[in-house]
Amino acid sequence: MTTRPKPKLNLRILILIFVLLAASVTLANSFWVMFKTQKQELIENALQVNKAYASRIAKSVEQVLNSDLDKLKYGSVVIGKAFDDKHALAGETQRLFGQDASFNSVLVADSSGTIIASAPESFRLNGRVLQHKEPLNLRVPRISNAFKSIAGNLVIFITQPVFGTKGEYLGLIGGSVQLEQKNTLQAMMDTNVRKDGANVYLVDSSRRVLYHSRPEQIGNITGKNVIADAALSQDAGVLQAAQENGVEMLAGFARVPSSGWGVISQQPLENIHAVLRQTMLKVAQGIAPLAFFGIVLIWWLGARISAPLSRLADCAKRLDTLDSYNLISAVPANYFETWQIRRALLLGATLLQEKIGKLNLQAQTDALTGLANRRAMQDVLLRWQDADRAFAVVSMDIDHFKRVNDTFGHGVGDQTLRAIAELMQHNSRSNDLPCRVGGEEFVLLLPNSSLQAATDVAERLRASIEAAEIVTVGHITVSLGVALWQPGGDSVSVVLERADKLLYQAKQDGRNRVVAQQP
Repeated sequence: MTTRPKPKLNLRILILIFVLLAASVTLANSFWVMFKTQKQELIENALQVNKAYASRIAKSVEQVLNSDLDKLKYGSVVIGKAFDDKHALAGETQRLFGQDASFNSVLVADSSGTIIASAPESFRLNGRVLQHKEPLNLRVPRISNAFKSIAGNLVIFITQPVFGTKGEYLGLIGGSVQLEQKNTLQAMMDTNVRKDGANVYLVDSSRRVLYHSRPEQIGNITGKNVIADAALSQDAGVLQAAQENGVEMLAGFARVPSSGWGVISQQPLENIHAVLRQTMLKVAQGIAPLAFFGIVLIWWLGARISAPLSRLADCAKRLDTLDSYNLISAVPANYFETWQIRRALLLGATLLQEKIGKLNLQAQTDALTGLANRRAMQDVLLRWQDADRAFAVVSMDIDHFKRVNDTFGHGVGDQTLRAIAELMQHNSRSNDLPCRVGGEEFVLLLPNSSLQAATDVAERLRASIEAAEIVTVGHITVSLGVALWQPGGDSVSVVLERADKLLYQAKQDGRNRVVAQQP
């Protein structure tokens, strides 16, 4: 009688083979799902971060340009009253030129386009004729695209028309901004240079680069570039597209309304892939020891765990799901060995979920107002403290905000908070950091500021909010406390607490006021 040969595999080996296969499939599936999910989330996050970054820069550029137009408008009023007085014209152009770093040159031209006053005198522009007479014909405030100036510099020209006391058109006053030299616009853009592999650049409506994080790109005209086209044709948005060199980019863009320029913040898709590869390697390194331990344990206990093994293996295939922990916990543990395997799988599921959770840290921006949140504020304060960089803290709280919510509802309350945030951004400098740290609590950080300057900013902010007409709510007021941190002085936490106490003192003194620490 022939008999079949004895199987070379026993249950323990079969269990081990099965577990190895199941674990491999599960881990591969988990890694694939995690890779695809995290890739999409990282891409979406990068696009939104780039959009927010571009929008913030566009708003700052708009503020700089509007400030320059305002300065020239004031100058146009002054010279309009004394257009025939050469000394007055020279004095006003010199004042505008020396006021700050906004303009690299300032000039006044008559209605025929002849320059009759200019600063600095070293440029010797008096008597020359304007290259472009379009501002003379339009007779409106105007911001030009980039062009080569009389001196051969790449500039933009910001102009205001000049009218006489009887309303007659006399000419224009304008300021040039040399894109390849230091100026207020470039200084503001330099503060927004990113260090995460992304680059930021500014283009005018003719697609010429006005600013780039790589200075050698300034003045170049972009070729076929769908991202630049989108930035010049839309208010704001995101786009994933390839550049001329074939590099896939993740871009966010925003338009500068007053000039028609576009701001683009972008980073290569390869940056996301590099982050994913590093993340996957760390996850694999974290899971490997636990997987090895499970295999050794199953080999030792293989003969006793055949009953619950099928269910545990099935659960192991779904370690990446949210209910994996509950499914594994439901497997009966009638003896110590079964309990230990179940515990190992539970630990694996927990570690995997923790790894995934760490990849989904929230951005450092308050979702309602777009301001920096408390975590971002703490990070900035830590950097300034490490760098021994003095700063002022303005702590602000909306007076009687509970009445707004109780009277008009939380929707209107949220609109009010957003309105306050916009006023804070409008009244702060480009390097200041406005933050929302609580319900109706805000903080404005002013680096390298004196106590008096910070108090002036706080007072200006208070007056601006008091004067603002907020939809539905009408007028509201705020109370503010101002404190100063200096290297070698009190700790940052003490200064923050002092600003809060001064804020509460402002409320106790009748609200709608600024209370600053004593010098």
